[in-house]
Amino acid sequence: MTYAPTSNATPQNLPDVTDPATAAFWEAAREHRLLAQSCGACGDLRYPATEICPRCWSDSQSWVPIAPTGELYTYVVYHRALDPSMKDEIPYVVGRVLTDDGVVFTVRLDLEPDEARVGMRLVASWNDVTDAVSLLRFAAP
Repeated sequence: MTYAPTSNATPQNLPDVTDPATAAFWEAAREHRLLAQSCGACGDLRYPATEICPRCWSDSQSWVPIAPTGELYTYVVYHRALDPSMKDEIPYVVGRVLTDDGVVFTVRLDLEPDEARVGMRLVASWNDVTDAVSLLRFAAP
């Protein structure tokens, strides 16, 4: 079965794409590219961004491209909308995706609830909410 969202509904609270700590991530997202933060000292990759590396405590951080593919680690099917703007989307699936580069993202999945399986391969997809905001999602390849 192919997932066909009933709409491009998104939570009413969109991210601040101008925040200097994450602006590079959101700029890449607009271009449908996936980035993760990388520590300049130890190379640790992560998302969300942090000012100091949790592994080595370095404050040398940059954004690097990562593979837009990964595996579904866990998921939940929402049967109640936590945000009123999502009420027409229920049920919908949110999952934790472990990318091939080892970065974990918690995102909405472009899957029907009965399609989600732990261990399944996924690829990044994007919900272009506005000209400035594209939200990361993952879908079956």
